[in-house]
Amino acid sequence: MPDLEEKERILVVCVDRDDDLGVKTGIKGPVVGRERNLEAASKLALADPTEADANAIFGAVKVYDEVKSIFDGDAEVEVVTITGHSENENLADIEIARQLSQVAKSFKPTKIILVSDGADDELVIPLLNNYAEIMGVRRVIVQQSRELEHTYILIKRYLEKLLSSPTSRALVLGIPGILLILSALFLLMGLQRYLYVGAGIVAGMVLLDRAFGIGSKVKEGVQYFGSRLGLYSLMLGIILMVISFYLGFSRTLVLTAQNYPVEIMVARVMIEVGWLTALSLIVMFLGGAIESIAENKVNAFEKIFGATLVLALWAILYSLALYMEGSIGLLSFLMNVGITFVMIVISFFTTIKLGEIFRGRGWK
Repeated sequence: MPDLEEKERILVVCVDRDDDLGVKTGIKGPVVGRERNLEAASKLALADPTEADANAIFGAVKVYDEVKSIFDGDAEVEVVTITGHSENENLADIEIARQLSQVAKSFKPTKIILVSDGADDELVIPLLNNYAEIMGVRRVIVQQSRELEHTYILIKRYLEKLLSSPTSRALVLGIPGILLILSALFLLMGLQRYLYVGAGIVAGMVLLDRAFGIGSKVKEGVQYFGSRLGLYSLMLGIILMVISFYLGFSRTLVLTAQNYPVEIMVARVMIEVGWLTALSLIVMFLGGAIESIAENKVNAFEKIFGATLVLALWAILYSLALYMEGSIGLLSFLMNVGITFVMIVISFFTTIKLGEIFRGRGWK
């Protein structure tokens, strides 16, 4: 070898990005020196004979011996194993940068040779460039395809990114979970033939939610009614509404079986069940209104107006049902509608006025 004015300082670096060495043997990086690396690789191989990082460390020692032999004293050569973090890539980068800085400060390399067991560890190349020129990269691949490993790394990263998002996690894990529960319930009830119908309904609801943001709108609607009393009254109102729909459906079947005319059947259902539907909505609004009053919120008057509007609409529908049934005449129906409309207008302007008054008193 020709004489060199200044000896090269070549650092052979092996990187264990996910810190298998630390996790499986308890050895902390940086591991500096040939003997210490041989000891670390041996312990790691004994702890897990299938561990590729053990082969990478042995490979780094081999490269160290080869480079030392080639330069034959004309260059300072050292070998080091740098460890990252087992749980988080960002923490791994921080730890690798810290250890590299520590080693570079003491050895002061002019060239670096990276020994890698795969594509994941080679992500540290930009970090290595901060300390010295990359002289080369040696890959130690044992019983596996490099293309296959690249594919594995890519899939792994996409899965980690996918599962880090609550929305994506709900889609990837939540929908299969719902379908599994649905299929189990249908199996228990002996309704397997309806499984595809149920799955179609679930898939349709998910697609509609993704297309129109129904979930966020439902969430906003629930939040409008409140988080304490308003939430309980909302749940009670929904239960009452479901009961009213069931009673209305049952009553419709009975009246259909008795061959009632359609208009009479509709009128009877509105008279007998409509009040319960109206009550369910009024309960929703009033519970939210009471909570808003307790919290000094102006939208309490909006909710009170909502309950008043529901009551007025039920009065109109009730009068219409009586007219369809023949219990009242057209004049009486129109008078009831007129009176109810006047009540709605008065309630509307009263709501606006009360809102202005209480907003001036510091209500939100």
